[in-house]
Amino acid sequence: METLSELRERFESASAISFDFFDTLFLRPLCDPEDAFDILGRQFDIEGFRLLRQTAQAEAFSRMHRAGRREIRLKDIYACFNGPLSSRRKALMRAEYELELSLVRPNPELIDFFLETVQSGKPVVITSDMYLPGSFFSEALRQHDLANVPLFISSDRDDTKRDKGRLFDILVAELGLAPEAILHVGDNKHSDVFMAKQRGLSAFHYTHSRVPSVKRHRNPATSVALGMLRTHAARIAPNSGEELGFLYGGPAAVGFLEWIAERCRQDSIDRVLFLSRDGYVLNEIAQTVTIPGLPRFAYFFGSRIAFTLAAMNERNFCDFLPFLVSGADGLSPFELLERIGVTPPACAVMDDLGLGQDVVINTRQTELIEDFLYAYRWEILKVCRRNRRGLFNYLHKLDIHEGSRVALIDVGWRGTTQEAFELAVSDFYNIEVYGYYFCLNQSPDLMARRQNHRMWAMLSPESLSERMAKKVYDNRVAVEMFFSAPHHSIIGFDTHSEDIKPVEDKGRNDIGELPEFVNDLCQGAVAFARHYYDLRSTVGLKATPLEIAWPLIEFVTSGDWHAVPSLAQVKNFDAWASSRNRDMRLAEYRK
Repeated sequence: METLSELRERFESASAISFDFFDTLFLRPLCDPEDAFDILGRQFDIEGFRLLRQTAQAEAFSRMHRAGRREIRLKDIYACFNGPLSSRRKALMRAEYELELSLVRPNPELIDFFLETVQSGKPVVITSDMYLPGSFFSEALRQHDLANVPLFISSDRDDTKRDKGRLFDILVAELGLAPEAILHVGDNKHSDVFMAKQRGLSAFHYTHSRVPSVKRHRNPATSVALGMLRTHAARIAPNSGEELGFLYGGPAAVGFLEWIAERCRQDSIDRVLFLSRDGYVLNEIAQTVTIPGLPRFAYFFGSRIAFTLAAMNERNFCDFLPFLVSGADGLSPFELLERIGVTPPACAVMDDLGLGQDVVINTRQTELIEDFLYAYRWEILKVCRRNRRGLFNYLHKLDIHEGSRVALIDVGWRGTTQEAFELAVSDFYNIEVYGYYFCLNQSPDLMARRQNHRMWAMLSPESLSERMAKKVYDNRVAVEMFFSAPHHSIIGFDTHSEDIKPVEDKGRNDIGELPEFVNDLCQGAVAFARHYYDLRSTVGLKATPLEIAWPLIEFVTSGDWHAVPSLAQVKNFDAWASSRNRDMRLAEYRK
């Protein structure tokens, strides 16, 4: 594969240069150019428009051959629309022209080189096989403040590169140069390379460094989500956390936010709380772009651990012993207390109890551990009281009061965090809590929980299928990775100052560069959201929340995430289960 540095060297020895336009000098932020027909069909609410448009183009080629011409024009294609759409030909044709104009963007990999060639003083032209007229290319150059170089467009010249290469003959004749003195740059191996060389020109085969993968279950929003990387590739490092966030985390977060906004309208929500850490990227995006219909929102430092501890007291302590020992296999007794923010007894005391540093908890010791926790409950309850006081002050500071309708936003999966939150605040206020989730797992315990709590999920057997929803749940740790935050897990609230400071659990083992990697994921997701909303307003893209989020759904359910080195390197992601006794890789977590 030839490099851009080689292209610059070859230009030095050329007398003139010709650029192909589509997929070379300019790009569409789509997986496939014909995905534009799907966007157009949705704009006009025409079912199956893509096929109708393809059929009309095929008929236009047939008529072209019968008439002895060598190229079709946009008006020729729309002249082939019959039946109910015949009366809408002009409107559709104009809309396609405008849509294509709004989609095309200068290729960040080539545009600087193009500007250098224009400044060189050598002839620079654009040579393109396309049914759009030359006026389109002039407008595209003008709207991006680029020089309006000479155009050799097949629809205007009635000759092509692809068939016999005679468009190159016209180019050679008008430039008045020897064919070999002209360098043509294009992405199509046949028309831009083989045919150019056939007509005596020098040719450079351009290959984009970031070609979007064409997915089986593609929709317009997915096409845009994956295709947009091409038009922003220069700003996002390949194989980086930012690239992953742009491709998968951003679409999922935007889709989820749009779904949340719609639910908020239906439920007349007063305040949205993006629960840490799952809500971090949602909050960042909502602060960056306007999500229509989203009420007042805040990033809410809290967790199932913090809320459960706030709900514990002397009367119900024993009811929470199963929670305190959950996921304790492999931990030391010291770590069991550290993960809830409780200072352990002195080492000598723990040794006397047979619970020293060298002890590794297993299921056979559950009774012993529960007896120890019960005996140590007064120290644990000090932390619980602090958390309860901190939570009350926190809600007051957020202006959440009696009768508030609050949406608690979480990724999933069983609704236990919402249950803990409602239990903890029940002593303070009578507020209406609505749980909005990316996905719920539909297990029997969740079904029972939903009888007493308001819970809805964007992904469920109703919106996907039972099989797909289960696959999302089975790969939930990958989903959580994209909705994580560049700070540690929250396990409580510090009330020793006027400000409410969250208490973090840093975990008990090395997490490497996890915060930096998560920050990159978030930055990529926010960048996606910003560019997505800009593009959507320009092209009039219509999509459902599920369609927008589909890249992540497909990425995790296909298992493709297992093959990504940067994700495979993530370790000790879950502070609750982390221990100095072991390292846990991302794929090992089963929550």
